[in-house]
Amino acid sequence: MDFDTLLRLHLYRDFVETGRPPSTERLARALQTPLAEVRAGMERLAAGKAIVLQPESRELMMATPLCALPTPYLVRVGSQSYFGACVWDGLGIMAMLRRDATLETSCPCCGEALAIEAVAGRLTSAPGIIHFGVPARRWWENIVFS
Repeated sequence: MDFDTLLRLHLYRDFVETGRPPSTERLARALQTPLAEVRAGMERLAAGKAIVLQPESRELMMATPLCALPTPYLVRVGSQSYFGACVWDGLGIMAMLRRDATLETSCPCCGEALAIEAVAGRLTSAPGIIHFGVPARRWWENIVFS
């Protein structure tokens, strides 16, 4: 297995297990790899659109569907919680983890609290609709603000 694949798998595993994004330093320690090599791997993964790095620190911002920063899309799975960058990512977290989960968000028009639940691998009924203001083919034009 090549290093970038190993790095990506470990990054996701760590993020899911801890509920928080791994720092490049933590990844370097866990993989017993020089920090410079991990940073270079993170840059390659970002260039390949596998992850998104924060502009200044170059630390992890998103390992889609997981988001390192608090957002209005909180997914609760058992005692763990995760943020998605958008409702699509929130649903992606629920699908990825394959466990009963609840996506908590709010209506962007009126602010009304909304919850979307998945039980036994299926979404339960929920009021409202999901609207995507930017077509999926254009998300990577500005993935942070899509």
